Amino acid sequence: MESSHATKSCVLILLVALLCAERAQGLECYHCAGVPLETSCNTTTCPYTDGFCVTQETEVIVGSQRKKVKTSQCLPHCPADQENMQTPDPSVKMKVFCCQEDLCNAALPTGGSTWTVAGVLLFSLGSVLLQTLL
Repeated sequence: MESSHATKSCVLILLVALLCAERAQGLECYHCAGVPLETSCNTTTCPYTDGFCVTQETEVIVGSQRKKVKTSQCLPHCPADQENMQTPDPSVKMKVFCCQEDLCNAALPTGGSTWTVAGVLLFSLGSVLLQTLL
């Protein structure tokens, strides 16, 4: 009975360590400036302890032409997490999104992050392992 309890404890510790290991290495963010929305960006490790991955989408309207570009980076704070940010120039529209999960600033928010899904899967696996050890 004591061996089973020790095994359960080891499994739980391993699951917690797996979930925390990536975050301990630092927040990973995409980094690029003024590129078309479809462009892939390089990744970088955020130098700020409690930093944010930030994406700013800018749309410039000149006559009937629209140009959309994005800037993705890591910042020490979230400048303004807004869907439609007001600018002095009505021909310029901006959207800013902040997040604090690895590579969450790939594009505008669409759902859960990869690490959230991985966490749920690890938690499910841990539950199954614990039940089989009972």
